[in-house]
Amino acid sequence: MKKLTFILALIYSFPVFAQKDNRIVIGTADTLYSSVLKEKRVVYVHVPAGDKDQRFPVLYILDGEEHFQSAVAINAQMSGLIPPMIVVGIANTNRERDLTPTHVKPDKIVNEAQARQAGGGENFMAFVGKELIPYIDSRYPTTSYRVISGHSLGGLAVINAFFNYPDLFKGYIAIDPSLWWDQQRWIKKCEAELPKHNFRNKSLFVAIANNIPPGWDTVSILKDTTGLAPVTQAVIPFVHALRDAKPAGLRWASRFYPNQRHGNVELIAEYDGQLSLFDFYRFDEGQFVGHPGMDQDSALTAHYNRMSEILGYRVEPTEYAVNELAYNCMGQRKMDIAYKLFMRNIKNHPTSSNAFDSLGDYYVAVGDKKNAIAAFTKSLSLQETEDTRRKLNDLMK
Repeated sequence: MKKLTFILALIYSFPVFAQKDNRIVIGTADTLYSSVLKEKRVVYVHVPAGDKDQRFPVLYILDGEEHFQSAVAINAQMSGLIPPMIVVGIANTNRERDLTPTHVKPDKIVNEAQARQAGGGENFMAFVGKELIPYIDSRYPTTSYRVISGHSLGGLAVINAFFNYPDLFKGYIAIDPSLWWDQQRWIKKCEAELPKHNFRNKSLFVAIANNIPPGWDTVSILKDTTGLAPVTQAVIPFVHALRDAKPAGLRWASRFYPNQRHGNVELIAEYDGQLSLFDFYRFDEGQFVGHPGMDQDSALTAHYNRMSEILGYRVEPTEYAVNELAYNCMGQRKMDIAYKLFMRNIKNHPTSSNAFDSLGDYYVAVGDKKNAIAAFTKSLSLQETEDTRRKLNDLMK
């Protein structure tokens, strides 16, 4: 029994991969039937390790068959800087149909076959909003905070969701989006409406690859009328429109990648996009410096209040984060603040043996032997550990 418990603990403590029968498993291929699209759709789902009742934001990845694995790895690698997220990769059946918002006629970029299929974006977003999101929410431990990420035509679909389906997502990662679509008529109409929108607590990241031919630069390419770099010629004006409009409530950023082309910018931009959207997530002790009367405990409270407002639901600091900050305060001899933080963990995690063990360390540090013995004893009543038993025995001597 002990051996089985150890194996399960080992698997579920690892952030991304579970190993079983010599296989590395990062997710599940799930299938649902779409009444809107009248076809079966495959999605790849990764659920991060966590506490039994923990729930997670959800990252929806377009072109899931190509970008699901890297999105999962990025999210896990950035643990602590961004929240762990459920990742849902949406596999394609008809990419040109689903990711384009309007019907178009053939032109220099879109051939006749592609034009015939295009313009199914409205049905695809209906599938996402009315079928896929409820399906994921009913089967996985989700929160209400959702992000959508896409590259190229996928980025076009992201911007379509940003403007026209505001209730579905709070975060948007548009990687070199194909805003040239429909000879830019579609995006120009949306840009004109930017000042009318309220994007409260929404976040957008726009990545721009360097598709500019040799001998041209970002200024001169915008004057070209022959379509040398259609993606860049549409995305840069969109970023300018965002800058000029200053949309109410929107947290947004863009980045130009001089060394990346359209075909290979996705990986690094996904990395930057997740960091950008969640730049509020990491707690920085330095944020209370220069604010008289704000100590580490107050700063932690203010930080998580802001995080909760942006995410749209209450988020409490983890036991680990509070503990780490409390020990840092002990190292700086700020014992009163350390005590408040240790007691915060006792209140929020009353069945945690580690919380009481840490409180015992505090009492040892301030020379309160009686309360240290009581804290270590309580910790051992919740879980027997060699380290806590040693500390209690040393005190009893």
